[in-house]
This record gives sequence, structure tokens and C-alpha cells, in this order.
Amino acid sequence: MNAVIEVRLEDCPADLDPALKQKAEDRFSKELRRCFPSEQALKQAFKLFMDASEGGHISKSDEKIAITWKNAFDKARQAGFRDIAVEEAYFDVRMS
Repeated sequence: MNAVIEVRLEDCPADLDPALKQKAEDRFSKELRRCFPSEQALKQAFKLFMDASEGGHISKSDEKIAITWKNAFDKARQAGFRDIAVEEAYFDVRMS
């Protein structure tokens, strides 16, 4: 089963061209997927990161996997914000 990723650029200026917003979201999603060998690996890293960030206890080996999510998210954020200047905006990621 493939992970369905929903990426939304939030808190961006109202006058931001919708096409630029969509391109930023697409770049973010593409880079995020590129950071993992499979959809399953991406989904697992996301779940472990969310568990840890919400106060759950995870093993040391799972912690390493969760950190891959953080690193991938940072790379994806840089890719997403390329060519646009927004100060307060952020990428919201949801997965099912």
C-alpha cells in the first residue's frame, strides 16, 4: 500500500501566485520522497517521528529512523522554498 502524502504550504501571503504555491508543494513532496528508498520507509519514518515528538518512547534503532524524517523534512523544506520568499510560511505534512 502506498503512502498518501498531503503537503500544504500554510501561512503564506494571500497574494502568492497559486501556481508558485503549487510548485513549492510539489518540490517539497518530490524531495521528501527522494530521501527514502520506498514509500514504506517514508511512512515508517514519519510515524516514528510523530510518535517521538508526541512524547512516545521509541527504541534507539527507531530513533535513528525518526531522525531520517527530520533530515528529509529539512531538505524538502529547502527545496520547497527555493525561488519563493515567504517568512512565516511552513509546510504541513499529513499522511494516510
